[in-house]
Formats: sequence, structure tokens, C-alpha cells
Amino acid sequence: MLEDVDLAALLAAAQAGDRRAYAAFLAAVLPLLRAMGRGKLNSPADLDDFVQDTLLSLHQARATYQPGRPVLPWLQAIARNRLSDALRRTYRRREVESQGHDPEMLENVPHLPGDDGEGRELAPLLAQLPDRQRAALAMLKIRGMSLRDASAESGISVGALKVAVHRGIANLRQMLDRENDHD
Repeated sequence: MLEDVDLAALLAAAQAGDRRAYAAFLAAVLPLLRAMGRGKLNSPADLDDFVQDTLLSLHQARATYQPGRPVLPWLQAIARNRLSDALRRTYRRREVESQGHDPEMLENVPHLPGDDGEGRELAPLLAQLPDRQRAALAMLKIRGMSLRDASAESGISVGALKVAVHRGIANLRQMLDRENDHD
């Protein structure tokens, strides 16, 4: 592996327009990036995505490097940010994939007062909702998350979460009205 001084010289030459130096710089940092991601990302596809994202970020940020300063801290800061992004995507994808009927979540659903004064479980009604509406209601109304946090956790835009909650509540009202009509 090249030393920090060598990497600095290559990057400074690349900033001056030397394409060969830039290619050599990228080739030299590639094993470093793979090593950083390998410890955290299990999937080879996620590792490749992290490396590609980091290389793109390095390309976009190459003008911010100040010649004469150490390259490794600059490089590691960029790679850490991309690794954080990759881990967030991985965790979000795992959560979205594992979403579905969560019995623990539904245990905490409040009771609705019925005409007879007794509480009525919402869990069976929630289970009938489409996945997106159920997840949005669970995050925002049951768990009390903010729209921004729920969006970050689920990967669903704030606007789409608002729509899903609105539709979920409307669907729950319709189900409750149908139950009341039958009683």
C-alpha cells in the first residue's frame, strides 16, 4: 500500500489534471475502502455499493483536498460518511423486509370504547389494513414517532407517510362503522 505522502502527491497531481496520477490514486485507495466496508457490511452487493458511492464522493470532493495536508484523514472522513449511509440503507431495507404483522406492536394498541362501554381491540382491524398503512399507523400513532424519524426508518417519504396514515385512519373508521352497523 502507498504511504500517505505518496497518496498526497498522487491526489495533488490529479488536481492539477494528471489523469494517470488520478487513476493510480483511485487504485491505491480501493483496498482501503474495501477493508473499511468489509468489517461492517455483510453482503458483497452492499460492500460494492459502498465502495462505488465512496469513489463517487471522492471524485466530487477531490477539489476540497488541500495539498500538503494528510490524505488519509480526508479520505477516511468521506468514507465514514458513505459507510454510515450504507448502513442506514441496509438497516432500513432489513426493517422494511421484516415488516408485517408484529404481534408485540399490536399488543400495545389501545382499546376503543364500544356502545356497551367495554373496550374493543384495534389489533384485528389493524391486521386487515394494507402493509404500508399498518406500518405508518404503527410508527406514527402507536409508537409516537415523528414524521421525519418514521421516514428515515422506513424509507418512505414524509408525504407518502401522511397519505398512508390518512388512508389507514379512514379505513379503520369504515371498518368500525361496518361493525357498528352489524351490532
